[in-house]
Amino acid sequence: MRISHTLLTCLLATAAVGSVALPAAAASDSGTAGTARKVQRDLDLLTRSGAVGAQVRVVEEGRTWSAGSGGAKRAGTAPVPRDGQFRIGSATKLFTAAALLQLVGQGEVSLDAPLSRYLPSGLVPQGDLITVRMALQHTTGLHDIARDLPQGDELIRTRFRHHDMADQVRRAAAKSADFPPGTDYGYSNTNYLIAGLIIERVTGRSYAAEVRDRIIEPLGLRHTSVPGDRSAIPGPHAHGYLGRADISALNPSFAGPAGEIVSTPRDMDRLLTALTSGELLRPAQWKEMNRTVATGEPGERYGLGLKERKLSCGRTAIGHTGGIPGYATLAFTTRDGERRVVLSANLADWPADEHIGKPIDKALDDALCG
Repeated sequence: MRISHTLLTCLLATAAVGSVALPAAAASDSGTAGTARKVQRDLDLLTRSGAVGAQVRVVEEGRTWSAGSGGAKRAGTAPVPRDGQFRIGSATKLFTAAALLQLVGQGEVSLDAPLSRYLPSGLVPQGDLITVRMALQHTTGLHDIARDLPQGDELIRTRFRHHDMADQVRRAAAKSADFPPGTDYGYSNTNYLIAGLIIERVTGRSYAAEVRDRIIEPLGLRHTSVPGDRSAIPGPHAHGYLGRADISALNPSFAGPAGEIVSTPRDMDRLLTALTSGELLRPAQWKEMNRTVATGEPGERYGLGLKERKLSCGRTAIGHTGGIPGYATLAFTTRDGERRVVLSANLADWPADEHIGKPIDKALDDALCG
């Protein structure tokens, strides 16, 4: 997982060890049992490299199993709650892109129309040159607002502060662009704040309400929420840290449509199946979501809110990674939906030790390659 592409630059730091929960029927299958052993080793390395705890849900051609390592808190012996809630970070972009693509399918939004058609005049100075597609695909060149967010002690002091989406976009768009629109790829959370604003301007409702009505409720994602200014994770969850501070409770409005959602492994797995089965998007919009550009990272491309990764076994994985203070996430599936993996790690620090990236990458590869 290229953690530098997650919500805030995710470089991840130390922790513990745990156990695998593998159904008896699956344990007798040598392929599934072998995959589980490899993924368990990856999780144990993860909790020695920068996570307090970690949980994973894996689906292999109809067989589902879960595993965990480490603990729910830095002090104590309680494990990470089975199917516990966590902040999914930039995996939120899967929800935001899907909601906006539904509006495209309904003829309310055009992917190749300029932002100026949908946003207030002057909000994005180059709004006549940047299209909706560029925003979803990170080819706008716009400054990433995540670079300007508080870190360290300042983040701890200000973590319950409200952040206005339009104001964040205005401040980011006023800064020098990284490159001219449409000429390169550059991951920027500003793009998905813009996507959220487009949803609101077109529908006359909050992006959170649209995501709930279009995705969360129809798919029965009972433990998934768009928190807004709500700082507490509402259900059983593992705790993430920034230094000595428990950072699990914070106001995620700074992340908004780019990274604020709270979910569970089961709910994220349901989202992946809905995407690949055509339940969420019409064929034309699903095809657009999968139109990718090179990111500059080996074996990785980016579509419309969708990462594409080439695995060691030759398979292609699609989904998203995520990082937000306290948590790191991945949710990926093969294109046929037969193999899926959702992983969450609650972190010992933020930004975290860079060594955390290797076991997360390895868990993705081992889970989907078997």
